Amino acid sequence: MGAVTPLGCGWREFWEAARAGQSGIGKITRFSPAPSCPAKLAAEVREFDPDPYIDRKDRKRMDRFTQFAVIAACRQPGVAFSSGVGSVDTFEEQHSRLCERGPEWVSPFFVPMMIGNMAAGNIAIVFNAKGPSTCPVTACAASAHSIADAFRLIAEGRADAMIAGGAEAAITPLTIAGFANMQALSKSDDPDAAPRPFDLGRDGFVMGEGAGALVLESLDSALARGAHVYAEIAGCG
Repeated sequence: MGAVTPLGCGWREFWEAARAGQSGIGKITRFSPAPSCPAKLAAEVREFDPDPYIDRKDRKRMDRFTQFAVIAACRQPGVAFSSGVGSVDTFEEQHSRLCERGPEWVSPFFVPMMIGNMAAGNIAIVFNAKGPSTCPVTACAASAHSIADAFRLIAEGRADAMIAGGAEAAITPLTIAGFANMQALSKSDDPDAAPRPFDLGRDGFVMGEGAGALVLESLDSALARGAHVYAEIAGCG
């Protein structure tokens, strides 16, 4: 299991913080929201250093959400890894270059950074995972969908093990504006008061970013390598 989250990097740090009831929500720092934008809060990954995990040259080819995914995965062999939104960060940056400086200034890495399945693809490349590589994009269900797909591939005998999970890094001016104008984001400026999904005073969700990954494998595979088994998936639908 692996995690890159607003509560910390590494699944143990994340889990302990979550159990302690800590919040990863705070004022948006990745950009300055316009005065007219009602959303001021986000759950940002603040202490993020890709250097120990991803070569600087390779990082230039990866959007932020892909970097989260690769660091959270750290394993092989097959991959089912999703993102509901994908590389909005790269898209906005390169669109600004196009408008401000002209088409010759758009990065040659734009397309291979922007495509939604680049998290799954780069995990497969980095960890030499030569089994099936898939990327279901199903909005907020995408990560759960990846786990279900990985489960089915193993059950069908098409893979002994799969890296499954998802990554998101969409705290950008365009995305925040779009969800805010849908009236979907909380308008609160108090990190301790938003979101409140089951409260009578709920007023929307808070945009977050990060990645989570786990290894699914057949029981025979886990026993053969002496793995610690955390849980069993009995089915999905």
